[in-house]
Amino acid sequence: MKSQLPGMSPGSVKDGKTTAEKFLRLREVIYQLRSPGGCPWDREQDFASMKPRFLEEVYELIDALEQNDFLGMREELGDLFFHLLFMALLGEEGNHWTLDDVLDEIAEKLIRRHPHVFAQSGTIESSSQVLTQWDEIKKQIEGKNYQSLLDNVPQSLPPLQKACVYGKKGRKVGFDWQSASEVLPKLYEELQEVEEAMAGDDREALAEELGDLFLAMVSLVRHLDFEPEGLVRAANRKFEYRFREMERIAAVQKTSLEQLSLEEKEILWQMAKKRQEQESS
Repeated sequence: MKSQLPGMSPGSVKDGKTTAEKFLRLREVIYQLRSPGGCPWDREQDFASMKPRFLEEVYELIDALEQNDFLGMREELGDLFFHLLFMALLGEEGNHWTLDDVLDEIAEKLIRRHPHVFAQSGTIESSSQVLTQWDEIKKQIEGKNYQSLLDNVPQSLPPLQKACVYGKKGRKVGFDWQSASEVLPKLYEELQEVEEAMAGDDREALAEELGDLFLAMVSLVRHLDFEPEGLVRAANRKFEYRFREMERIAAVQKTSLEQLSLEEKEILWQMAKKRQEQESS
């Protein structure tokens, strides 16, 4: 099997070392950090302590991706390599697996689930065919027959992303709207129910209706082929830019947002909005 990415092949050489040698060097660095006489901080870490740090690194990579910051991406990918190898080493230390086990398992899985590439088995012409074949291989060959379509959805997924995944699972069995335009009446219905709950004094009922409104909104986003978490992150970035710009303008005017009226704040918001639009054009 020949690599299609020469820069990633074991025989590629940079700075006198192959890619494989560089990978092994990183592994040895991590081994030394964990070894007796290594770094006290690294020796204290376990799976529980590494979990939040790993998530933080993932989000830092997402930030770099969304900003098209290629130098940042390179740095954050390196940080993720560190975390992945570190946790692989934790598994080795606990006799749960070896790094070879981890690498073999993912390579074999990718080959097994892409027979149209590695086994010249059948003709695949579209991504939808790939996904259908992927699911069939999981069921027929790997024996992953779940009692529910929702069984393999990670419980730790962020809520909006999980809602999107649930919707896609429902779509597989025809439990879904056919188009975004069909979702809109449901969205209006849920909004009306929120308004009705707001008129009452039942906080639990209001919370439930707000949750239903979120789910309907995620369904609309999904049908329009957007990713809900990404949209919210983009909206947050837009708000952050404009709010910081409001603070900057207020400081230039020798005042602060706290001292301004709501009408004056709105003027600054519109100024910040105009500047952002000019920078984006």
